[in-house]
Amino acid sequence: MTTDEHRAPASSAYHQCWELLESERTPAQDLDLLTCALSSRYHWQQAGGPAEWAIADWMASRCAAAIGQPSLALAFAQASATHDASGFAPWLAASLLEGQARAWASAGDLVQRDRLIAMARGTLADEPDQQNRELIERQISELT
Repeated sequence: MTTDEHRAPASSAYHQCWELLESERTPAQDLDLLTCALSSRYHWQQAGGPAEWAIADWMASRCAAAIGQPSLALAFAQASATHDASGFAPWLAASLLEGQARAWASAGDLVQRDRLIAMARGTLADEPDQQNRELIERQISELT
């Protein structure tokens, strides 16, 4: 597959993650959720750059947290933080911090969750786009 050919399945699997996250799932659908996240991550590794790689790791972490796999959620949340975020928009940097907070919450560590939420909100304050700020703030508010 070419780089361009990886983009469609990467995007499709990512959007399928959201559909599954926003629905009530069976245990089989929980496995589908994780499969979609990892599929999206694989294809973005072939077709994306640092932002797509970080978002794919963030989604894998979010999905792992949603299905009750905190160690996997933490592993992918930590992976999302390893990408060069220097060029990321504030909303994306805040979202990655929210993902780390979500992973720690899934592991039962509310001190780490709260520390990362505070960092995310501080970063989000620099986001000039109100819709982006509101979107990430809604995700953060799910954690408290």
